[in-house]
Amino acid sequence: MNRLLASPAALLLMTLGVLTSCVPQSGPGPGPSRPQACTFEYAPVCGQRGDRSRTFSNSCMARADGFRVIHNGQCRRPEQQTACPAIYMPVCAVSGARWRTFSNSCMARADNFRVVYQGRCR
Repeated sequence: MNRLLASPAALLLMTLGVLTSCVPQSGPGPGPSRPQACTFEYAPVCGQRGDRSRTFSNSCMARADGFRVIHNGQCRRPEQQTACPAIYMPVCAVSGARWRTFSNSCMARADNFRVVYQGRCR
């Protein structure tokens, strides 16, 4: 048995076995690890995965769902331009404490105002 271990072929096989087990594999690594547990802290962030973005209550929750944090705060929706007709039917609308007359209800809604009544503001 001692003779088998001392043979050059056996030594070569053992050396190759050790060397091949230590060679790192090529390719991408496992990536950042996902947290095991997150707090309920509210510090909103916008996360992105692929072409999808979503608001999370905190960065830990975003990472736990496999999203990458792209900025603090809620995700912003792309601005949508509203095409309103050029019809004059005045409305009085309000936003917070601001009252304003718009040429029509579509124009009021496009500026994030709520129509209160038909006609000019008094």
